[in-house]
Amino acid sequence: MAMPRSWLPRAEEIIDVLRRMKSKQLDRAAIQELFALQRRAAIDLMTQAGAPRAKRGSASLIDRTSLLSWVETIYKDESWQLQRQHETSEELSRSMAEVRELRAAMVKEGRPAIAFPIIESYLRANCASLPLAIRIEHGQVTVHVKNDTPEEMLKAACQLLYELAMALNNDPDGFRDRIASDYEAAGLTSLRDLLATLPQG
Repeated sequence: MAMPRSWLPRAEEIIDVLRRMKSKQLDRAAIQELFALQRRAAIDLMTQAGAPRAKRGSASLIDRTSLLSWVETIYKDESWQLQRQHETSEELSRSMAEVRELRAAMVKEGRPAIAFPIIESYLRANCASLPLAIRIEHGQVTVHVKNDTPEEMLKAACQLLYELAMALNNDPDGFRDRIASDYEAAGLTSLRDLLATLPQG
């Protein structure tokens, strides 16, 4: 997923400013100031918003009403990314707090915690996104770790199990579907085997 535009959190303010302005056109410097962008990014925004190509030696300008319409459309179409980003941030904070509490409890009990990085993709894991090292089949779930030192294999196993747990929590239907498809496939195979033993003709 693409990151939200840097100015998207301020889109309502930008729309309000554009509505109040009297100027019919804005130049690149005004775009830089209004959207808090660097020069190159401001030029790219003007191009995306439909600014005509400037003649050699002249300043690039964009019609204010066209820009306003473009910003309103972007805000309407992409504001969901802000909510998704907010939800992901909250989820990450909660998960990190839980991990810290668990590790603190383990230290208190005299058990050293196994440290491994928790990245956003783990928190958003689903059954389809799991790595090949994790196999979900009817009747068994297998986690493979590459041959390494016992310490590294232990760390890798914990990391994979954490990702698996998040996927099962996020995507229980995906787990059920995978198990069901394996079960049906196994049933069909058994039926074929049974038919193969029957006399022909």
